[in-house]
Amino acid sequence: MTIDDHLRLHRNLKILRRVANYTQSELSEILGICRTAYSQIERGLRLPDINTIQQLSQIYDVPIDMLLNCDVSDILAHHFLRRDKEQEEALLELYGHMSTDAQEQLLRRAEELCHLDMLKRIRENT
Repeated sequence: MTIDDHLRLHRNLKILRRVANYTQSELSEILGICRTAYSQIERGLRLPDINTIQQLSQIYDVPIDMLLNCDVSDILAHHFLRRDKEQEEALLELYGHMSTDAQEQLLRRAEELCHLDMLKRIRENT
């Protein structure tokens, strides 16, 4: 594993854990390792063994290859597009029933929420 792969893996794991709303303690308990060991994996101080990588792949419902070789944005798109397909279809149906004015208001509000969410994530990562 190259240094870039190692950096990508620990960054991906950290972000995926946060998106999935796990604490390090909760995730380490699921994995059957101590929290310190998991913390070291996320900080890039330790490489996870193959069993841990397999478990993480199952927890996040993402292929191992994606955990190791893709940036987190690709992983999240894969994960959430698969998981939220039914919700997406329901939202699109509701959106189709809205007036043009209501659709425009909804889009403006969604853009505001995305911006606020991005700022929140930046603050959490600093």
